[in-house]
Amino acid sequence: MNSSSAFEREVLDRVADDYEAAHKITSDIARDLKRAVSEAEVRQALLALARGGQVQAYVYDTSAQRYRTVSPVEAEAAKEPWFMSVKRNDN
Repeated sequence: MNSSSAFEREVLDRVADDYEAAHKITSDIARDLKRAVSEAEVRQALLALARGGQVQAYVYDTSAQRYRTVSPVEAEAAKEPWFMSVKRNDN
């Protein structure tokens, strides 16, 4: 197992049950991994997971007061993208 995939799994665990943004989960990940983790590192992992189809990217639409799905490319350009894991049926 390489450290990149282990880190992505750690990030994926954080977005399993709720919308999360990199700035919201970075300090928790750093604490649990017992190492320095940057917001940029978390954001890149989230974007990689979105490109791989493991998470859905969102932006918060303040006028509608709800999260709106966006593509990974749109998430990369967004000021503050949010993410949540994609639920899969592994029957």
